[in-house]
Amino acid sequence: MKKLLIILSMILGLGAMESRINAAFAVPGAAGFPQVIEGDKLRFGNLVVELFGIRAPKPGMICRAGAVEFQCGAAASQALGRIIDNYAIKCQQVSDVQLFPMLTECTIGRNDLNRLILRAGWAMVDMVTCDSHPSCATYLRDQEFAKENRKGIWMGTPPSELVALAAKPTAEDIQSSDNKAKRKATGDAPRHLFGSPFTVDLAGDMKRANAPDKTLLSFLENTF
Repeated sequence: MKKLLIILSMILGLGAMESRINAAFAVPGAAGFPQVIEGDKLRFGNLVVELFGIRAPKPGMICRAGAVEFQCGAAASQALGRIIDNYAIKCQQVSDVQLFPMLTECTIGRNDLNRLILRAGWAMVDMVTCDSHPSCATYLRDQEFAKENRKGIWMGTPPSELVALAAKPTAEDIQSSDNKAKRKATGDAPRHLFGSPFTVDLAGDMKRANAPDKTLLSFLENTF
């Protein structure tokens, strides 16, 4: 009887372990001590993850604080590095719309890393990805906190390129994108407002230039 109980407990233990393993792999993600690539991007070994719902300044983007200009892409990367310094990070996939790099929500201990970056002022809420997500309202409050306290990029003027990247597309943007896709599918060339109304046919011009002079041929035929 004892042996039977031991066997049953082992089976139950293995079953519980397997369920925990399956639960761990149910949602793709990564964990460990990542390398900072950009202010919103981390590398776990060969896996690169992008922090969901936020947009940090890219390398080369310039921020302005009064008369002072500085490289806010580099500053955002340094800020993220200081936040996660020597701490283990756990990230889980949030959206399957973008897989490479994977869009993730990351935690540092019990803290939401995405929110920490927003509250530190080194990122903006990405309305393109998080508009319909439950976390978006919280992220917007964190962004407002950073703006009110003039933190990070909000010390002055954020780069216009970053504002454009984080903004929700307008109806005009969507229509323009659809029109471009249609033109590409049908092979129609885009019309330029200030372009020349004349078309250039190089092949036709070459053919006409190399053709025999019809006037001379006509003269010869009439003569002989």
